[in-house]
Amino acid sequence: METIREKIEKSGMVISRIPEWAKETIKAVAMTEHSDDYGACIAQFVREANEYRILKAKFFNNDLNVTLSQPQQEEKDSGITLANGKKINLNGGTK
Repeated sequence: METIREKIEKSGMVISRIPEWAKETIKAVAMTEHSDDYGACIAQFVREANEYRILKAKFFNNDLNVTLSQPQQEEKDSGITLANGKKINLNGGTK
């Protein structure tokens, strides 16, 4: 009976039970960015996943020193200026 190491050395690494959507993504990215090298593509995905996990942990621990704020809204002029310069306030009244 062959050992796992012998099988890997003979035919390369074999990974089973990968969802079809993941296979298609790996194939597409490998074809366009890695000259059909699935190993290089998977290595890139693993590196990016590790970076993402580290950044996500830092974000939730507030180690990134990021502050989230909503942009200030400017007050809108709720009126209309007529040709003679007179302003009509849409809330009622004239100026």
